[in-house]
Amino acid sequence: MVLVRPLNSPLLPLYPDQFNLQTPSKTPDHISNLVIVTSPVSCSLRFQKFNYNPIQKWSSKPLSTKIQTFVSVSFANNVIREYTEDGFFDDAIGVYLKMLDDGVKVEEFRYFPCLIKAFGGLCDIYKGRQIHGHVLKLGVLDDVSVVNSLLTMYWKCGVVEDAVQMFEKMPEVDLVSWNTMISGFQKSMDYTRSLMFFRSMVWEFGIYPNRVACVSSILSCSSLQSLTHGREVHGVVVKSGLDVEEYLVSSLIEMYMKCGSIKNAENIFNSILDKDSVRRNAVIWNVMISGYVSNGCFSQALLLFIKMMVWGIKPDYSTMVSLFALCSESLDIAFGKQIHGLIFKFGLKNNVRVETALLDMYLKCGDMGTGLKIFRRSQNHNLIMWSAVISNCAQSGCPTKALELFYEFKMEDGLADSGILVAVLRACSSLTLKPEGMQIHGLATKMGFVSDVFVGTALVDLYAKCRDMGYSKKVFLRLSQKDLVSWNALISGYAQDECADEALKAFRDMQLEEIRPNTVTIACILSVCAHLSVMPLCKEVHGYLIRQGLGSTVLVSNSLIATYAKCGDINSSLYTFEKMPERNDVSWNSIILGMGMHSRTDEMIVLFDKMVASGIKPDHVTFTAILSACSHAGRVDEGCKYFKSMVEDFNLKPQLEQYTCMVDLLGRAGHLNQAYDLIMAMPCTPDDRIWGSLLGSCKNHGDEILAEIVANHIFKLVPSSVGYRVLLANLYENLGKGREGSKVRSEIKDMGLKKKPGCSWIEVDNNFHIFIAGDRSHSQSDEIYAAVESLTTEIKRAGYIPQIYSY
Repeated sequence: MVLVRPLNSPLLPLYPDQFNLQTPSKTPDHISNLVIVTSPVSCSLRFQKFNYNPIQKWSSKPLSTKIQTFVSVSFANNVIREYTEDGFFDDAIGVYLKMLDDGVKVEEFRYFPCLIKAFGGLCDIYKGRQIHGHVLKLGVLDDVSVVNSLLTMYWKCGVVEDAVQMFEKMPEVDLVSWNTMISGFQKSMDYTRSLMFFRSMVWEFGIYPNRVACVSSILSCSSLQSLTHGREVHGVVVKSGLDVEEYLVSSLIEMYMKCGSIKNAENIFNSILDKDSVRRNAVIWNVMISGYVSNGCFSQALLLFIKMMVWGIKPDYSTMVSLFALCSESLDIAFGKQIHGLIFKFGLKNNVRVETALLDMYLKCGDMGTGLKIFRRSQNHNLIMWSAVISNCAQSGCPTKALELFYEFKMEDGLADSGILVAVLRACSSLTLKPEGMQIHGLATKMGFVSDVFVGTALVDLYAKCRDMGYSKKVFLRLSQKDLVSWNALISGYAQDECADEALKAFRDMQLEEIRPNTVTIACILSVCAHLSVMPLCKEVHGYLIRQGLGSTVLVSNSLIATYAKCGDINSSLYTFEKMPERNDVSWNSIILGMGMHSRTDEMIVLFDKMVASGIKPDHVTFTAILSACSHAGRVDEGCKYFKSMVEDFNLKPQLEQYTCMVDLLGRAGHLNQAYDLIMAMPCTPDDRIWGSLLGSCKNHGDEILAEIVANHIFKLVPSSVGYRVLLANLYENLGKGREGSKVRSEIKDMGLKKKPGCSWIEVDNNFHIFIAGDRSHSQSDEIYAAVESLTTEIKRAGYIPQIYSY
């Protein structure tokens, strides 16, 4: 027997006896009990029960008789057609195989397109190639409808290149062939090739498209957000006289909205308002409203909804979902509550999409209580709703609640998707819960989501926030796909963990991978420059920003202000601030803090007054900067005035940072008892830093009694502190109490405590020289220590006796 191999497929059997059909010895009485068992090269069919039997429609004779012997090919044709139309593909194929087994002449069978459609419905390329070989052997491929059915089958099986190869070898192609290829590429998300085939069909072959080809091409333009191609397709639609079809009208409006061409969308919408049948189609109104919302045109969306109601067009669930999205984006909870009332009027309160959009609106607008109440009352707890409530809690400052909901979701045997896992990992990051995060990591690995770029990026961020950069990098390197967000998570982690070299290396590696940094990346790199206080590096990054056109954003400008200030160039900070077209509270706080750092207190106060005059309310960060500057400048009265103003004029309750600044202010000025009383009277719990500030002031002013009281508070909070014990020992020695000082130093040694060696660095000719106390690894260490000895000798001659201790 001759066997045929279509499109490089394996050799395939062609007749029922070669499918190894195992026919039951006794035919059951009902089609629901029909069993057709095949080998792996044939069809695997299962028991299926149907409420409706198309075969029974054709004869009143017992069904078993009809199944055992097909007396009419037309009967088999109709049964296969109806099974295929009803989606019972296995059974349609089984009828054909039984027909062949009964010896019916296959030459008389004329429903091959329908049979091939049944094979396509199985989405099994191996079985699909069998039917291809079968029809090729039968010589029916001269019928273009059969070939088109094979094309569709290959697309449904996901073998794109087989479909392309078959199309190219077709001796005759018709409009259906082109439609199949254009829609196939669009559905497989190869939008560019879809448009290429559309253009080739129209311009090279002169075939004008029908509705199917136009819709697929418009959807491809929408996905690519290609306005140029969209206009070309629109022109073809108009020339073809299809611009009045409702589905094409809505597709064109959606395409223009996605491309940001609101005016063109409005022109199309207005042009159909005089056509009653189209005008009353709620889908077209929904597309317009949704497009306005996605483009941020909230007032236009609202006005159009009102017009829709006035014209008596009943809104559906899509309308409500778009309106709730409008409220979520604009944070307009008042309007959202009005729409909430309308869903009861139109009978949409139990629609799962409406419920999900409703609770999402309340959660995004900050009404957590109402959002959770809606969630609890809902009977539609599907995966999307769970994802919405968990994600919103994680993003709205309620990470603990997000974790509680996730564990509740798991208790209901919920199978999480990547969106839920990302939300839970973000919650763990916010709370720096590494153990819980590792559990979610294990779950993601078990479910096969660990290679997902979104889950992987969330894991990188989690371990970075938990200060485990080693594991963060390990997860990052295992990602099969690394996007900009992944790189930002890694660089941000290094920057926050003060791993400057690693952050800069990752920044360079990212550019080698041809991934263009964004403003978040640059802000992280500038924070590294600020930490290193390296001016040339800061200027290099600034130059890169200008070349890439990223320097005009508020985020980047704020980072530049802070970085230049920390690198010692306050004038560049001020210049950057003054050139900003738009400033937020962070901009003002950054320049005020920078001025305070550089002891330009008068200019800082002027800037503060300008900030208030511009309508931006100072926050705790602002007053921390001002109080710190007043402390270092010794301006006690002004500092007390601003501390009082913070409470009385701006209704800000002082926090620990502001109290620490006030203690430092009073302590530096010698008001030690007043500073101590302030600590004891403040409503928040003191930490070691505020006590340490007072201890330093006690040392500077020689108050031994208060110093011992303060030291006791510190050692209760941090028993293993070395720095504060050294500070106390220095106080004793300054007061001539060497015995007490030696006792404190002995305690340090007995406790096994060691002070971290100091580290500093300088830049000479673009080279950095790092110095650590006691380190002799530098290539010029002999000359350096000789210079130190020379300076020590000179200061001794000047009457100063240096105190040098080692721990």
